[in-house]
Amino acid sequence: MGNLLNYVEETSFDTFYDLAINELDILVLTELAYLPFDELIPYDFSVEKSIRLDKLAHLFYEKFQGHYPPLSMVTKERLRLMDLIAKSRRFQYLHAFGYINDYNLEQQKQFAALCFKLKPNQYLAIFRGTDDTIIGWKEDFHMAYMTEIPAQTSARNYLKKLIESLPRGMFTIAGHSKGGNLAIYAASQQDIALQNQVTTVYNFDGPGLHQSVLDSEGFSRIQSKIVSIIPQQSVIGKMFLTPQETHIVKSNVTGLKQHLLLTWTVKRRALVPVKNVSPNSMQMDLTLKTWMSSLTEKELKEFFDLIFGMLTQAGIYRFGDLTVDTLQKLRLIRQNQKNLTPAQQEMLDRMIRLLIDTRYQIWKENHPRHIAFGLHQLKEQFSREKRKKP
Repeated sequence: MGNLLNYVEETSFDTFYDLAINELDILVLTELAYLPFDELIPYDFSVEKSIRLDKLAHLFYEKFQGHYPPLSMVTKERLRLMDLIAKSRRFQYLHAFGYINDYNLEQQKQFAALCFKLKPNQYLAIFRGTDDTIIGWKEDFHMAYMTEIPAQTSARNYLKKLIESLPRGMFTIAGHSKGGNLAIYAASQQDIALQNQVTTVYNFDGPGLHQSVLDSEGFSRIQSKIVSIIPQQSVIGKMFLTPQETHIVKSNVTGLKQHLLLTWTVKRRALVPVKNVSPNSMQMDLTLKTWMSSLTEKELKEFFDLIFGMLTQAGIYRFGDLTVDTLQKLRLIRQNQKNLTPAQQEMLDRMIRLLIDTRYQIWKENHPRHIAFGLHQLKEQFSREKRKKP
């Protein structure tokens, strides 16, 4: 069994007319959208100004000359994917346009999107997931208590402008991680006429939505078009309020790494389905939902503001910043924590303890035998250590 890279290699000589567009093709282009194509793909929504993917790959390498920005988005696997796409008859002639990468520290927003022309009047709009910016991750957690985060506003406006610019077009909307959330949200916020131009909305392991969105008429109109796919040990894709019907797939790794699309298992040109998510995924889902439901929106906001505030005050704006002067930055984080007011420190400690206690209680309720066995082992080990002492 392979992955998306193997799929691109195997279908290299199959055009979309030889082999119909499928969810693996959508996944491939969703993964490609993580690369920094700033100044290479035009923002203009005119197809005439678009760029072919083989040419895009050439310009990408010409621009960076092997010296890529310190972003976790540029990985050797994604570079390999772009190489394969540039040489593939299936993908190299596709055109990309409508690229935007909007990072705004003041608005606490991280938003990126682009569009591909797949066939005449057939388009794929992709919303990028969270990058390695602190603001991007902080904005994700804002979804726990905000009805609309800044990136969702941008996604709604982007999709509206895109569809209106191509009145004859039919659109597939997709996104991974936060991008999957944005895809569903943006599609749910359009009027009926624009929603009629949307054929499918793909959510690849993206977090859920606010209850007000799930209750909206716009969401009910596109609900049947949503395809949500999560890996067996999903954590991100189970957060918040998620669509009830999801497809669960196999990954070739374990734990949080399953969130990465290139770890999803492909066999016979399809994702490999599994029946259920893992027990750990279910427990983490219940832990986070229980913890957040026990707190007010004000408490959640204060908690996340404190956590991410301590990082940015230490000069950490991207997780990659931690690799430079690591010890100094860790000292600054510790100092920022010491500078908290007594009330802030008490609140931070209380909420972290509550999260840990909630996780433990849920684990204990689901693993009574394991706990008894673990306590027995601990007792035996303690007895052995005691006997060793003179």
